Amino acid sequence: MTPPAPMLAVAKIDGMEISEPRLRLPPNGRDVTAGYLTLTNSSDKAQKLVGASSPKAERVELHAHLKGADGMAQMRQVEQVEIPAKGTAVLAPGGLHLMVFGIKDPLKPGDSFPVELTFAGNRKVGFAMPVVENPSQKTEGDMGHGGHPH
Repeated sequence: MTPPAPMLAVAKIDGMEISEPRLRLPPNGRDVTAGYLTLTNSSDKAQKLVGASSPKAERVELHAHLKGADGMAQMRQVEQVEIPAKGTAVLAPGGLHLMVFGIKDPLKPGDSFPVELTFAGNRKVGFAMPVVENPSQKTEGDMGHGGHPH
């Protein structure tokens, strides 16, 4: 069996590697969409992603799908994403993700969308997220809660 190809980091900061970034093409010309990526922590202590931004959007928030009291999954903003020491956090459809609001210019597949992540201690790293039509083969977890596409 061939081992999987190593993920190439698009950005690094203080033991953190960002890989597999992608931004879902906003549906029907809307200005709201979701972004996904993998965060790998090679350090000996937990790291915290505390924010995100883009010069091409009004705001970028950290979101998660959480089960509500009725057992239904609901999208909620979260204050931070913890990446365990020597661990990984995956932001993917149906789970943790970046929610991008107020996209300023129309996007098409193949475009690059600039994003800056902020980690605890005000450590920032910027990179480009390619715009894709289908960010994952796993689409059954994608739900548009509150009118937001995921």
